Amino acid sequence: MRITEKAKNAALQTAIGQGLHYLEKDPETNIPKLMHLIDKLTPDDWYRAQRDAFRNVIESKNHWYDLILKVYDLDAGVRQTFFQNFIMNAALLGSATQEEVSEREDCNVPWAILLDPTSACNMHCIGCWAAEYGNRLNLTFDELDSIVTQGKALGTHMYIFTGGEPLVRKKDVIALCEKHSDCEFLSFTNGTLIDEAFCQDMLRVKNFVPAISLEGFAEANDSRRGEGTFEKVKAAMALLKSHKLPFGISTCYTSKNYNDICSEAFYDMIIEAGALFVWFFHYMPVGSGAVPELLPTPEQRAEVYHRIRNFRQSKPIFAMDFQNDGQYVGGCIAGGRR
Repeated sequence: MRITEKAKNAALQTAIGQGLHYLEKDPETNIPKLMHLIDKLTPDDWYRAQRDAFRNVIESKNHWYDLILKVYDLDAGVRQTFFQNFIMNAALLGSATQEEVSEREDCNVPWAILLDPTSACNMHCIGCWAAEYGNRLNLTFDELDSIVTQGKALGTHMYIFTGGEPLVRKKDVIALCEKHSDCEFLSFTNGTLIDEAFCQDMLRVKNFVPAISLEGFAEANDSRRGEGTFEKVKAAMALLKSHKLPFGISTCYTSKNYNDICSEAFYDMIIEAGALFVWFFHYMPVGSGAVPELLPTPEQRAEVYHRIRNFRQSKPIFAMDFQNDGQYVGGCIAGGRR
């Protein structure tokens, strides 16, 4: 990393650190004053577009402002760890290291690394592509630890678990979070294995965030994921909310449920449940067990595309449209790009 970049990131880290500490005292009163503090501590030309966008959110007090306030309803330790690991380590300091390594090694260095701790799952959802791998493949804890250790050397501090069902390996997942306390871990999960003990583990390590699979209301969700799953997910969300823990939703939309998952009622339900973000993926038929009729039509995909973007203008939740948001991340985020 060039000395000027090191100095720039150190100065910005100090500014943001002071700003976040300032917010902890009284967020609703101090959020409007935040950009004034950041402006005092950093030169005018640093991250101008990002700062202007954040300033607009604060001044307009729109739905994004409401989302910021929701973050301040979280457990204080979890929130502070998220700010340190996600904003400081992953976004600022990590990105600077990634740029240095990328230039030196002439390769892409990913901002996030996706890994599957296991192919095992406690459910059997119709058309699930992960089932093609069987249910007996596992990375050992030492292998998981090695991946994260090597990733950190490249500047990567964000890790995303997929599967299988990652929480089949609860103990190893939590042990990994505990050992690498300077990283942020997100896990796609069916949510049915989240219980009181696991919530206590999340409160202890502070750097684990679940993205729970939910594919509409009870009828649409359970038709693919199994009877009673909708109620289990609702119970998991209620438990996480009661402990002031962050979580989001992961939804796979199909030709059968697309109208549910992009309805205002669905958005309002998951927001009320406490979700801070939602990932949208469209179903893709993969493998011998695929169900081609679940593939959404071009017209259905277009409808979902437009509805997601409309709700981005009004709902206090961060929505990501995996296949259709490539322009924001320079291509597929699973492809080793930024």
